[in-house]
Amino acid sequence: MKKIIITILLSFIVSTSFSAGTDSGDDTNYGKEYKSALKLINKKKYDNAIEKLMDLVDVSSSDFTKADVYNEIGFAFRKSDDFDNASKYYIMALSEDPNHLGALEYQGEMFVDLGQKDNALANLMKLKELVGEKNSYYKELNSYISAN
Repeated sequence: MKKIIITILLSFIVSTSFSAGTDSGDDTNYGKEYKSALKLINKKKYDNAIEKLMDLVDVSSSDFTKADVYNEIGFAFRKSDDFDNASKYYIMALSEDPNHLGALEYQGEMFVDLGQKDNALANLMKLKELVGEKNSYYKELNSYISAN
């Protein structure tokens, strides 16, 4: 009887210790949530998108990186004319991934919006080094700089 009780207790301890670090949802659902947030951004529902993205900041997923989430939060704040928060989240995205193409492009656009053309050009040059002049990230930032 003692052996049975010990076995039951050990199996309980082992199963709870393995489940302690797991996520509450599966990877596919997180991907759907991320895509849903991007759709909200496309609909210009930036506050809703930010709220949804904030829930994904500490999530580990194969569908997106932490830098992706920070970048999209920065974009939504920028489009809401909250440049302080936009700047903060672009910096966080680039801290996670210094070569994040989307963050470099969007941060560059923010620099243009703020009248910081030299900083925008620095981002453009980094994009050029990383992917060349024919890449869409480079082309879009270059066009944004030229148009303003």
